[in-house]
Amino acid sequence: MSYTVEHRPGITEFIRFRRHLLSYLADAGTRGIDIVGLSIGSRLVFQVNHPDLIHDILIAHDWNFVKGRALRASKPVLGDGLLTSEGELHRRQRRLVQPAFHSQRLAAYASAMVECADIARRSWSEGSVLAIDQEMMRLTLQIVGRTLFSADMHNDASGVGDSLTRSLHLFLMLNSPLTQLVPPLRRLAERRASRARAEIAVVVQKVIDEHREHPDRYDDMLSMLLRSTDEGGTGYMSDELLLDESLTLFLAGHETTANALTWTWYLLAQHEDVADELYAEIDRVLAGRLPTLDDIPQLAFTSRVFHEALRIYPPAWVIGREAVTEYRLGDVRVPASSTLVMSPFAMHRDPRFWPDPERFDPGRWKETPESSHRPRFAFFPFGAGTRACIGEHFAMMESVLLLATLAQRWRFHLVPGQTIELWPQITLRPRHSVQMRIEAQSSPAVHAS
Repeated sequence: MSYTVEHRPGITEFIRFRRHLLSYLADAGTRGIDIVGLSIGSRLVFQVNHPDLIHDILIAHDWNFVKGRALRASKPVLGDGLLTSEGELHRRQRRLVQPAFHSQRLAAYASAMVECADIARRSWSEGSVLAIDQEMMRLTLQIVGRTLFSADMHNDASGVGDSLTRSLHLFLMLNSPLTQLVPPLRRLAERRASRARAEIAVVVQKVIDEHREHPDRYDDMLSMLLRSTDEGGTGYMSDELLLDESLTLFLAGHETTANALTWTWYLLAQHEDVADELYAEIDRVLAGRLPTLDDIPQLAFTSRVFHEALRIYPPAWVIGREAVTEYRLGDVRVPASSTLVMSPFAMHRDPRFWPDPERFDPGRWKETPESSHRPRFAFFPFGAGTRACIGEHFAMMESVLLLATLAQRWRFHLVPGQTIELWPQITLRPRHSVQMRIEAQSSPAVHAS
């Protein structure tokens, strides 16, 4: 197959790329360009914007690539967790972590998610104005604390919450382009990360020791990790790797889901017809009771709403890889050490695969002849292949349950006069807090709790 290629050499073009990331990435698909080559001196960056090429990189030839520089820069915080480890260590760790996400574990996690959401919705009052992004961060922090550590992040009695929140800020700092380009800033961030890890290690070690001393008392992800072995029945995780994976699961399971939910509420607030259909489905399926894992198949429209929000505003808006050896990208030669950039944000808005891509339309996710012919990698919010997000099913379950629980009691309205700006950091966040006024649902469901 022949692919369209565009070369954009020079520092001016590279500066445009850095300053206008989202619009720059999306522009290629809008104009039907499959490969964009950027160069500044000896540094080469290739934006890959075709589903077949993305499949080749993430699936068919994944052995020829390692994670991008940004995630490697995060090792002072994350150590050798799943996000940063490579090769055999990554494969071994993934085998050990996988049992914590098996389907038979999801029911226990589901009940904790709904309980946390119910507590949150009870704390709100009619007419209040909420910073919905901060509320979603608090809620997903509560959930990851409950499911990972059996820790109460609301009261933070264990000290886990403060420690992990600091690690999140350092994670963002280490991945800042300015930090990566300015050595004194990078060294400062690395020193702070080292101190934060030392503090977290003390806290998490106490939690690990408590789990080991009273194994029958806990049924959370950490207890699963403590019991995990590899396929040969050996290879328990060291405490250092337990710390690395705990930090990784916290960051991946907290930040991304909170942002995805924030964008979902934002889109629903602007599309009253879609919101009405979502509220009607929740009332019909739940009939006033709290949702359970078994309700998710019946919450089909709610699931489609979340899929469409992930399409328009994918939290993991870009995926980077570095070529280990020379690679052929279609007819383009990619030298070793080149950076390859694949953007879910750009692919999800590519009009070749998504008619009227800017339109919020959950109906896209009904099974139709058109949708069945859509390329697999026209939509990849969780990555793919051996490096795909291990918590994809956890995140989807959590998001649908939280949407149903919160919307069962409250409607969300954007406060007028705000400027909502996309801020592409490690995840796709709003640059400023998203203010929403809440209104009690006028259905029987609001009296159920």
